[in-house]
Amino acid sequence: MGRRGERRRQEPLTGNSRAIRRVVDQVHQAALTQATVLIEGEPGTGKSMVARAIHEAGPRRKERFVSVDCGTLMPAAVEGEIFGYEGGAGRGRRRGALERADGGTLFLESVGELPAGVQLRLLRLLQDHSFERVGGAETVRADVRLIVSTTADPGADVRAGRLREDLLRRLGAVRITMPPLRERREDIPLLVDALLTELNQQHGRKVTGLTRGALERLTRHDWPGNIRELRNTLESMVVSGEKRRSLDLSDLPPELRATKRAGENLDVAVGMTVEEVERRLILATLEHAGGEKTRAAAILGIGLRTLYRKLERYGVR
Repeated sequence: MGRRGERRRQEPLTGNSRAIRRVVDQVHQAALTQATVLIEGEPGTGKSMVARAIHEAGPRRKERFVSVDCGTLMPAAVEGEIFGYEGGAGRGRRRGALERADGGTLFLESVGELPAGVQLRLLRLLQDHSFERVGGAETVRADVRLIVSTTADPGADVRAGRLREDLLRRLGAVRITMPPLRERREDIPLLVDALLTELNQQHGRKVTGLTRGALERLTRHDWPGNIRELRNTLESMVVSGEKRRSLDLSDLPPELRATKRAGENLDVAVGMTVEEVERRLILATLEHAGGEKTRAAAILGIGLRTLYRKLERYGVR
C-alpha cells in the first residue's frame, strides 16, 4: 500500500532508448486523463513503478496510491482484499483496497489472475463506480483511478477463457507495454548509475561506478529477470565490494564473469593488409580485456604508449 505523498524510485523510466522514450510519452499522456490503464510486460520490467509514475504525474498525486498483487493472493482472499468485508465469521467490517484508495489510484497487479466472479464485480465497478463489501448489502461508492498490469498476453487469456473480453476492453482504454531490458541495452549504463545511487544510500557505500569492462559485461547479458535482476546483481556487488569506490570484473557474479565473450576468435582472410589484421587484433584484444588498455597492451606484448599510438593511427577512440 502506498502512503499519501510518498515518493518512490522510477528507474524503469531511466534511459534514452526509443522504446523507453515511447513509454515516458505514454505515461505523461495517460497522467492527464482519468482513463483506466493496462500495463503489459515481462516480470521485473517495472510495471508497478510505471503505475506510480502515472499517479504522481496526475491530478490525484496528493491522494493515496494503493497496490494489490492479485497473483500472490489465494483466490478466496482476492475479493475481500479489493472490495472489503462486512461482518460474518467475527470479522466485523473491514475496508478493502477500493475504499482505502478512494480519491486516489488503485493498482491491481496480475489482473489476469482474478477469479471470474471478481472480474464481473470489477466490470460493474467500472460501469457505475459502486460495489458491495463481501457479505454486505450496503452499496458503497468509490472514486478511484484504476491501473492494472499483466505479465501474460491478455488476448491469449481472453481466448483461453481466463479473462472476460468485455473487461479487457474497459481495462485497456490506454495500453502501455514495458520493453524487456534485452531490447533496451543502451539504457543499461544510465540504469546502473541510478541504481548505484540508490544502493549507496541504502547500504552506506560510496561506489562511484563500474569499470568499462564490468559495465560492458552487464550490457551484453540478456537479463531474463529484467531490471529487478539487474538491481539484485548490483546490490550483491555493492554489498560485497568492501566499500571500494569502483567495481570491476572480479566483483561480478560467477555466471557473468564466465560469460563467453564475443570477439575471442579473430577472423582473417588472405588478401587483407597487415594493417587491417593488426587493427582487428587490437580491437578484439581490447574487447577481450573489457576495454582495459593496460591489460590489452600486456596481452599484445606491447607498451601502453605504443597501444595508444596504434589506436590513434587506426582512428579508434
